[in-house]
Amino acid sequence: MKHFFIAFVLFCTWLYFGFQYYECKVKNLCEDTTVVIEEPKAIPPKPVEKPLTFLPFSIEKNVANVSIIDSTLNPLQSFYDRLNANQDEELVITSFFSRAENGTIALSRSESVKNALADFGVNTDRVVFQTKQTDLTFSDEDVNLKGFAYEFQKMSKERMQAIDKGISSKILYAGFGSKTFKPDNTLNAYALELKSYLEKHPTKKVEIIGHTDSNGDAAANLWFGKERAKSVMDYFISQDIDASKLTISSKGETAPIAPNSTLEGQRLNRRIEINITN
Repeated sequence: MKHFFIAFVLFCTWLYFGFQYYECKVKNLCEDTTVVIEEPKAIPPKPVEKPLTFLPFSIEKNVANVSIIDSTLNPLQSFYDRLNANQDEELVITSFFSRAENGTIALSRSESVKNALADFGVNTDRVVFQTKQTDLTFSDEDVNLKGFAYEFQKMSKERMQAIDKGISSKILYAGFGSKTFKPDNTLNAYALELKSYLEKHPTKKVEIIGHTDSNGDAAANLWFGKERAKSVMDYFISQDIDASKLTISSKGETAPIAPNSTLEGQRLNRRIEINITN
């Protein structure tokens, strides 16, 4: 009887596990009860927004012109210096306009800022403008001191190539209205850009051509044009640009780009033309 009981228990055990094997492995009728515990997903931190910095210009509601804040301190000098010291950077300016204004006003204000930077000697080829509508508010006098945000950024390869094209063909008006030479910020900045350009393109040559208006004797104007070109060449050499890469010539009054019948036309004709060749 004892042996029968043991055999019966073994038979039942075999029958149970055999039935389980048949149901789960052969018929695939068993549910998978495995509990998969997923690792909690890490929540990425929110990007930290950089605080805005603003250009030293004030704007007025629905007015295109802008005003420099505290012009006695030369507030544009730092922008001029930064771009000159970092030839691979550009200045990105965002012109804000309020919801009560038309977006074209921001474009007009940008043009005013561009002209102010150019007058100071900044190469505006290296300035990028964009506009943005925001909750801009004005004082009781309709003035806002934070109409333009800015940042400096590295230029892309494509932007660098575009800037190089501007450097390789340039017209300068730095003090050429008089018979004496007076380098200004525009020429200073261009000399730095030219030096950087020639370091990247060591086989290039620079041709400096002097031009005048039609006032006075033609032969004298030819001489004045060459003297001004020589002054520019001497200045480039003083800025450590290789003299062997520089040549000068003069066209005097023979190649005007504007009518000499007006004072503005005469001003435009008194110029130095820079051409870079292979």
